[in-house]
Amino acid sequence: MIFKKLILSIVLLFLGNLLLAQESIDQVKSINGLELSSSLQSLKSDLQLITGNETIFQNHDYLARHVKRNLEIGVLEGIYLGHTLNIVNGIESPDLRVTYFADSLFKCRWTFDKQGFPNPKEVFKNFISYFSNKFGPATETQFGDTFIWKGEVNRLMVNYYEGTIQIEWRDDTVETKTKGLFKAQ
Repeated sequence: MIFKKLILSIVLLFLGNLLLAQESIDQVKSINGLELSSSLQSLKSDLQLITGNETIFQNHDYLARHVKRNLEIGVLEGIYLGHTLNIVNGIESPDLRVTYFADSLFKCRWTFDKQGFPNPKEVFKNFISYFSNKFGPATETQFGDTFIWKGEVNRLMVNYYEGTIQIEWRDDTVETKTKGLFKAQ
């Protein structure tokens, strides 16, 4: 009987330490050095800000109008051109987009395309494991290919679709506010 109690105590101690080691999605200061609510100035030299006048928008009028409407309400999106913040859990993303509102970072999106990995599904599973260890189990899953960690303020989503992995970290309160401004136009 004493042996069973000792084993149970050790297991509970181990599980308690694991739970304490995990961070709350709302309390995390940064993912990979990117801090939500940091100013545009802190990254401006490493960004290509999207204006809607880029070549890709010349043949996609709807997209150009969408970008211009975002600019009118104060939402700026940029493509990260640096070489450190686009790495998540040791894996480099060829595309990191950051979105600002009122000069404050509120959304980061890393996209990993299937050309970069021999087995993208394994990379996806690696990200799920990484974030589960960091934040605990996902608060929501959809179809086995979308995992969401949702707090009162922040939201992290990892999605897999046809070999492409996307990680999006955002401040949901600012996202809701910008959507409201967008609809009010």
